[in-house]
Amino acid sequence: MSLTIKSFISSDGERFSQIYDVETGGFPLFYATAYIARSVRPKSTHETQKVHLETIKRIYEWEARERINLVIRFQQHQFLLPAEIDSLAQHLGARRRGSKGEVISRGKYNTYVAYAADYLRWLADEVITEANITQIRTAIDRQHESLVAKVARKRGSTSAREQNIIAVRLPEDARIDLQGLFEDPLQGVMRHGDKGPRLRNTVMLRILYETGMRRGELLSLKLGSFRESSGGEGAFLHIERNHHDEFDSRVRQPVAKTLGRIVPISADAERQLIDYRDEWRAEIPGVGFSDQDFLFVNHRAGPPQGKPVTETAFNSALSNLKQTFPALVPLHPHLLRHDWNYRFSQQVDAEGLDFETERETREQLMGWKPNSSMSLLYNQRHIQERANQIGRKIASDTEKRRYK
Repeated sequence: MSLTIKSFISSDGERFSQIYDVETGGFPLFYATAYIARSVRPKSTHETQKVHLETIKRIYEWEARERINLVIRFQQHQFLLPAEIDSLAQHLGARRRGSKGEVISRGKYNTYVAYAADYLRWLADEVITEANITQIRTAIDRQHESLVAKVARKRGSTSAREQNIIAVRLPEDARIDLQGLFEDPLQGVMRHGDKGPRLRNTVMLRILYETGMRRGELLSLKLGSFRESSGGEGAFLHIERNHHDEFDSRVRQPVAKTLGRIVPISADAERQLIDYRDEWRAEIPGVGFSDQDFLFVNHRAGPPQGKPVTETAFNSALSNLKQTFPALVPLHPHLLRHDWNYRFSQQVDAEGLDFETERETREQLMGWKPNSSMSLLYNQRHIQERANQIGRKIASDTEKRRYK
């Protein structure tokens, strides 16, 4: 058995995926396809669907290894034994690449276990005609609960993890090199053909740094998303929810996970964006110029030229920058989002904003829903520092008494 997951774009722009057995022909696997189409696809994003399919792929591989046919087993009212559930859970957690015995992250493993339990319960209900008989229903539910019980419990202190999130920010040497790159995007670039991609990559990083937006939101920006400054109002970028965008040719479509919003950018970022758009992007053969065409595109000659930058291409561009600027090695897109929140908190303190205004402003700029748990978490920094100031005053008062 050789399984592969293939992704497609429908005529209306919807992304969907199916799982195939390469060795048995060109048809998708029946039960996996039915499950995704009826139970997952109507309520999940394409990326979530692919995680479900990866889970099902691992179940099929486990069946082949153990010489088990779950459809036949369930039709015969035979369910997984405790040892088989242990074996399946171990297979779900095995790392594909690396040394034998290595495991995936706890979060990914827990997702696979939960998705596997849901799929097996659905499969049992699907193939057993008497699934509502009390005895059979109890057996199906017991199998589901036994697999869910394999979810790995979180280790460590929740409070400690939250404190780490609050404190995360860009290392100072990385910040210095990054800001130097913003000031001189083409430093060290000799070949003309490398200048356009370098300016594009620098502008993309600058937008992440200045706005704290997610990578998927950045790669989804279109020409119409950029509004130049006018009438005394500064430039800004408009982030929109864009699932199943019919204008996006990328099968793995970058999407905005947060709410749509408007985010301001600096005057220098605006000038660099205009320079990239009008001088470098405009030179690329086959590139589009409508409001629906993507802002950041591939420059190199070949089939992808003029098409929107993919997540893989963005990651590759970032890796190349890290080779040129070693101080940027710790940098990744989500670190810039954390760092933005750190700098936002500093600005809030400087302006003396109250707690409620801080929370509402942060939620608006990050695209979070009102009373977001992440917003409240970052705002804890403000409360913590106030508590430290009061505590220090109390300690100082004790010190004064001792030296009277």
